[in-house]
Amino acid sequence: MAHQPDRVVIINDRSTTVGGASNLAILSAGLLESRGVKVTYVSGDHPGPLKPANDTINLAGTPLTQQGRLAAFSGGIYNQKAYEVLHDLIAAEDTPSTIYHVHGWSKILSPSIFRALSDVRERTILHAHDYFLACPNGGFANYRTQTICDLKPMSAQCLMTQCDKRGYHEKLWRSARHFLREHFYPTHDMPANIVVVHEQMRAIFERCGINIEHVDTIRNPADPFVTEELAPWTQRTFYFIGRLEPEKGFEEAAKAARLANARLHVIGDGAGRAMLEHDYPEILIHGWQSREGLRAIVRDARAIVISSRVPEPFGLAAIEAIGSGIPVIMPDSALLAEEIAAQGCGLNFKNGSVESLADGLRRMASDDELIRTMSLNCRHEASGLAHTASTWIEALISLYGRILSEANRPATPHA
Repeated sequence: MAHQPDRVVIINDRSTTVGGASNLAILSAGLLESRGVKVTYVSGDHPGPLKPANDTINLAGTPLTQQGRLAAFSGGIYNQKAYEVLHDLIAAEDTPSTIYHVHGWSKILSPSIFRALSDVRERTILHAHDYFLACPNGGFANYRTQTICDLKPMSAQCLMTQCDKRGYHEKLWRSARHFLREHFYPTHDMPANIVVVHEQMRAIFERCGINIEHVDTIRNPADPFVTEELAPWTQRTFYFIGRLEPEKGFEEAAKAARLANARLHVIGDGAGRAMLEHDYPEILIHGWQSREGLRAIVRDARAIVISSRVPEPFGLAAIEAIGSGIPVIMPDSALLAEEIAAQGCGLNFKNGSVESLADGLRRMASDDELIRTMSLNCRHEASGLAHTASTWIEALISLYGRILSEANRPATPHA
């Protein structure tokens, strides 16, 4: 019989919904508590207006990008407080049925947490929302050339390549941090319990030398933007949804829309907003929106544009659009791209090619019947692309039970 956890310790940089891993870490805390599982949420930041769990421990730190250079350099390599808090928690409250679930560590907590977790490794899960377990910069991307990187992480060629956004000194810092994390918590020489969000991540990790013996795929949960039926083939507006940062490809979307004479709106914000407003005045920028605001805006969407320059492991906006019956266009480097195109829910374009994206936009802008067919396909295929919140938490609880059963299995006596 599978064991059930008597406590799940969720470990994440942030305790507020600031995107990606944090949203899912907080969601899991609430869903676990609603099912009667005791949760302790360990976060690197200051307390926010809402606690993710009844038992929340905040380290009162700040993201590395908001710290001074020296503090960020040292704390990002080794956060002593994070180690001490986690070490003391494990020493005082660990039980054979406690699960430790790491969602995010690179923005505040640092590799020091893995030193504390090494003693409970068999009951620790690393949730790979990104590629930081394999790649020092987390994206398999050369941010200088804005291209996808196919070098073996931490190889001599990798270490000599300046791929960091800010400078080679940060590349070396990220590499040192990666080395320290692997030193404290090896993933190459021994298996680790890792959750990936798409099946193809398993093969990517294997190519990078990670032991994949205990790697499980659990796709993220996704709710559609809207639940009522829309008619995107009667609409004219394309939407880009995301951070206005270079790696998200917002400028490629803007250039391609201009080439295709397609109407583009943006939902999101970031450092690139001023450039977008100055150079592309024809684009309407809605800024960040609440869920309700986004829902109201995308009702007139013809399609959603995903133009990230890095290989996205799981495109949440794409899944939320497809669940709403809205087609998508996305780069062929996205792990979901081939699947979405094969199911007739959208188009792919060549990663990094503005011309290829513009061609796709022209085709989608001019063919109402194509959009209608894609929209119907979206409605039909959406349920197979992602979990619901309910099936997602059940998959996690099932994984917890299996891990506890294996961790607490009596040792086989030697003959």
